[in-house]
Amino acid sequence: MPREYTGHVLAYEGDKLIIDVGQNDIDWQKLLRYNKGQLPQVDLVFDDQQRRSLLQNKHMHAVMGDIAAFQGEDPAEVKMWFKWAFANAFELDEIKTSRMSMEQASAFISMLITFAVKHGVALVNYAPLEMLASDDVAAFEYQCLIHKRCVICGKHPSDLHHLDTVGANGGNRGQMNHLRLRAVQLCRKHHQMAGQMGVDTFLARYHLTGIKIDEHIAKIHKLNMRSL
Repeated sequence: MPREYTGHVLAYEGDKLIIDVGQNDIDWQKLLRYNKGQLPQVDLVFDDQQRRSLLQNKHMHAVMGDIAAFQGEDPAEVKMWFKWAFANAFELDEIKTSRMSMEQASAFISMLITFAVKHGVALVNYAPLEMLASDDVAAFEYQCLIHKRCVICGKHPSDLHHLDTVGANGGNRGQMNHLRLRAVQLCRKHHQMAGQMGVDTFLARYHLTGIKIDEHIAKIHKLNMRSL
């Protein structure tokens, strides 16, 4: 039976590698006996650093824990259901969270958060704006706009808050074209806070970027999409 060890490359020259296998207790004499005195042949599997990270794993279980608590279900059952849903959505035979790539893990977390936002799950163990990777925050902001939940506290109902001033884009909010203007979804409390702090300070504090309004958002919020 082959033995597997993990190490890292110290140096290379042409087709020769020097690999440090750390503190692994390798019985070289036994290996030599099994190989008739010859150094053993090894297979190299280079890690492309694309397996899901420990941080992503922590985030997955934090969101699933919140969903389980919200639904009053066993976290293991919740995990099983979402694994099935993920595998079904991406046409996979099966999926193990421990074997996910970083890209798959990111998509899995996005699916969990979308479910949480849509169904009003209180995210207690998982704070999206603090724990999401910067390139995933926008997806969370978008879901909050779609489902009309405050991007800060999750409160529903809440309102679309324009980040780009109305005066700079035609003046009349009812007649202006809202497409491509930036917005975030905020409850009354955080709407007032944004007005008091100023846009840039507010966005920086909560790690927000704002979402450019598209047709889907405009239809949900009944915003005008043509310049009158």
